[in-house]
Amino acid sequence: MSTKRLLSTADFHAIPPIIRNSFQWAHNSTTQSNSPFLPKGPSVLATNLIKSYSERGLIKEARTLFDEMPERDVVAWTAMIAGYTSCNHYSHAWVVFCDMVRNGIEPNDFTLSSALKGCKGMKALSYGTLVHGLAIKHGMKESMYVNNALMDMYATCCVSMDEACMVFQEIHAKNAVSWTTLITGYTHRGDGYGGLRVFRQMLLEEAELNPFSFSIAVRACTSIGSYTLGKLMHAAVITHGFETNLPVMNSILDMYCRKDIRKELFMRGFGTSLEKFNSATSESNRREKRNEEDT
Repeated sequence: MSTKRLLSTADFHAIPPIIRNSFQWAHNSTTQSNSPFLPKGPSVLATNLIKSYSERGLIKEARTLFDEMPERDVVAWTAMIAGYTSCNHYSHAWVVFCDMVRNGIEPNDFTLSSALKGCKGMKALSYGTLVHGLAIKHGMKESMYVNNALMDMYATCCVSMDEACMVFQEIHAKNAVSWTTLITGYTHRGDGYGGLRVFRQMLLEEAELNPFSFSIAVRACTSIGSYTLGKLMHAAVITHGFETNLPVMNSILDMYCRKDIRKELFMRGFGTSLEKFNSATSESNRREKRNEEDT
C-alpha cells in the first residue's frame, strides 16, 4: 500500500463531539473549575459507549467496559441490564440487577422495566414478583414504564391474565401501550375473544389508538376465525388513517389469506412489497401442503 494511500483522509471520520469533550474534561475541570458548563465526564462517555456496543450486539465489549468503570451510577447499571435484555441474555441481566441492588444503588423506573423484561424472557414469575415488590417499595407504583412491563411479564409468565388485568386496573392514566399490552397478552395466549373485548373497551373509553393496537386486534380476529369482525376492523383501520401502515396491512393480508382472497386484496391496490408478498406466499404454501397431506 502506498504512502499516499496511508495518508489519505478519505477513510478518516470526525471524532464525535461527546468523545472530544471527554478528552478535554480533565483539562477543563482544572482550568475552568468555576464554569457552570463543563464537558461530559468519562462516566457519561462510558455509559454511552455501553449503549452503543449493546445496540450493535457487542455485549462482551459492553461488559468489559462496564467492569472497568471506577464509578457506576444508576444510569450505567441500567444501560448494562438493558443491553443484556436487548441481546436476549436474560439471566446475565438478572445477575447484574441483583449486583446493583446489593451495591446499594437505588433503581429507577427504567431499571425496573428492563429487569422485568429479563424476567419475562426467562419466564421467571418469582423474580418478576420480587421486582414488583421493589417497585412498590421505591414508590414507582404509578410509573407507566414499570406498569406496562409488569403487565407484559405477568401475561407471559402466569397461567391466567388475572394478575396482568389487576395491574391494568390500577393504572389511573392508561396510554396506548397499556391497552395494546393487555390486548397482546390475551391474543398471544390464544384468547382472541379476550383481546377483542379489551379492544372494544379501548374504543368505548376513547383511548388513543395506534397502528400496533389495530395490528394485534386484527390478529385476534384471525385467531378466532371471524371474517366478519375482520372486515369491520379493516374498515376501522381505513377510518383512522392506518391503511398505509405496513404491519397493520400485513396483519389484514394474513387474515384475508386465510379466506383465500389474496388476489382480491392485491388487486385493490395495497401494494406488492416484499414483506406482503412473503406473507401471502407463506400462507399459500402452508395451505397447499395441508391439501397434499390430506390427499
